[in-house]
Amino acid sequence: MSAYRSGHWPQLLLFGTLAAGVATTSGAERTLFSSQYGGYQVSTDFTVDSKDHAVISLPVGARPGDLLSVRSLRLNNDEYLILQKCSSPVCTETEVVRAWNASGHMGPDPVISNKIPIERDTTYMLWMQRISTKGGGSFSLYERNSPALVFIPAGSPEIFEASDLAGARKRGPTRVDSSSKVSGAFIAKFEGGSVVRMKLLRQAGDDASAVLH
Repeated sequence: MSAYRSGHWPQLLLFGTLAAGVATTSGAERTLFSSQYGGYQVSTDFTVDSKDHAVISLPVGARPGDLLSVRSLRLNNDEYLILQKCSSPVCTETEVVRAWNASGHMGPDPVISNKIPIERDTTYMLWMQRISTKGGGSFSLYERNSPALVFIPAGSPEIFEASDLAGARKRGPTRVDSSSKVSGAFIAKFEGGSVVRMKLLRQAGDDASAVLH
């Protein structure tokens, strides 16, 4: 990737501000599980930040051993869905766990499962960035390490020339238009109509403090 690293374009980084209220996985809180699916208890108690209404956080009480299921639906060519994690209290530096574009999973590494293992004392943030590109193209690569709510795409000089990264920086993360819990999933609809379905999964019978109702 070195020939196409977005580090060659530092003035085009998409700076963001970490929203308050994201949950850290410590396992200290109780997590509500309302259904079961394929041997897992399912929680849909995800939250959207109240300040900018753009960042989706895990249910409070998510713990190591839980699995996060994320399924993106109908992403447009200019949209990128990003899952970041950090282990520091202030989240000055984060790592992109997964990213999606209109074609599916981004990045050079194959994705063999939609289930993402949750790590201890880690904050997870799911959000969307819109980047307009002339000709309708999309970035397929990204830099893994970045500040919170900053998406650093990677690709050829041609796609950078065709993309409005300055406009994306100005807009910031895409707002969540609405959210609901339907058929055992948390469903968030972003401005523009794109949808993400999320579940937190825990092995059935693996948590004495889980509340089943």
